[in-house]
Amino acid sequence: MNTIFDYTYKILIAISEATGFTYKEINIIVWFIIIPLSWMLLLDKIYQRRLFTLLFSLLVAVTLFCIPNFTDFCDGLFQKSVDFLNLFNGVRSNYVASSVIICVLIPIVIYVILIRKAFFKK
Repeated sequence: MNTIFDYTYKILIAISEATGFTYKEINIIVWFIIIPLSWMLLLDKIYQRRLFTLLFSLLVAVTLFCIPNFTDFCDGLFQKSVDFLNLFNGVRSNYVASSVIICVLIPIVIYVILIRKAFFKK
């Protein structure tokens, strides 16, 4: 688990350094915008519509427009995410393990399901 966590962290840091966004901003952009947007694109492919992508993009645009300070917003949302992941400490998990399971492994499973349905229909 530590290896996956460390590798993911290093990738996010590299993206942060390349873009000028903070680590927390990149984290929020990736897990709250890019990954869900890619799922919406796959759902649109499955249902042969643009509805999911359009609605999600509109939601993101309105949210970003209404946020007075993106950095503060990301810092707060990142902390809420950390707090959520730490809730699993009570069931003999830890932040690193919970992060890998919820933020890496579960999204991979979702991708596998959506990609199979989108591109390998019977």
